[in-house]
Amino acid sequence: MTETTVGPPPLLKHPFRHRLEAAAAYVVFGALKYLPIGVASGFGAWLGRAVGPWTGAHRTAARNLARALPERTAEEQVHILRQAWDNFGRTMMEYAVLPRLARESIAGTAEHIIVEGYEAVAALTAQGKPAILFGAHLGNWETVPPALARTVKPMTIVYRPPNNPLVDKLIGDIRGGYTAGMAAKGSSGTRQLVKAMNDGALVFMVVDQKNNTGMEIPFFGRGAFTGPGVVRIAMRFNCPVFPVRTERLDGAKFKVTIEAPWTFPPDGSDDDVRAALTRINQRLEDWIRARPGQWLWMHKRWPKES
Repeated sequence: MTETTVGPPPLLKHPFRHRLEAAAAYVVFGALKYLPIGVASGFGAWLGRAVGPWTGAHRTAARNLARALPERTAEEQVHILRQAWDNFGRTMMEYAVLPRLARESIAGTAEHIIVEGYEAVAALTAQGKPAILFGAHLGNWETVPPALARTVKPMTIVYRPPNNPLVDKLIGDIRGGYTAGMAAKGSSGTRQLVKAMNDGALVFMVVDQKNNTGMEIPFFGRGAFTGPGVVRIAMRFNCPVFPVRTERLDGAKFKVTIEAPWTFPPDGSDDDVRAALTRINQRLEDWIRARPGQWLWMHKRWPKES
């Protein structure tokens, strides 16, 4: 697997705001990639804690947390939000060092990423069979693909592209060194995903984001539109689905845990899909309750009126 060189994109063809954002990202990532991994991560933690609480996203995070975990005291909620900004800042700055984390993982060392429970996935892929892993925006979810590239094989990632295509290119260049492919949500990405599944791919989906369509499924007691893609694809290809939990243990040290596989009825009914999505959301809730300071509370997961 060759290392991908990240170079600047052709900026002049894009709006000024996109160019400015991309230029800042290339400068920051370009500087951080030479620092020790723990130092780059620590800088992100400081930045997240310093800037995050002053943004509109902090109000969204505080509202989401208060509604989802009302049993937590006000003091506990303040502490959770501080942890969440620490984790978010670290995760953003860790993009700069992901290629190094990936090289470490592929080399077989476990200084920063520990992987547990991958044996069942490896057995399936050794037979050329497809499998799906789903996770959440917990810890640093970006550690899953490099971790599986070492223990099993490179994955195809299903993702939602950033609004800025220049930043999308930067992140794509970073991921390209340790993934089999990246399928953007949409019709073209769906075709790419179907082909990958037919070829026996290992697919990773992060399934806790807001959707404007899909089924309204309870999530922390409130209805949230939930995309059925992970379930319908598993039903179509009659393949297992593995929950994969990501945790930040300390600083830039992570644990990726692949849980026992789930199976869904082939060509299941809408009721089967709803039951599967309910089960998925409940599993996400369990993970988040266990590590509330590592979830992306600032994401607008629920409709404002709910």
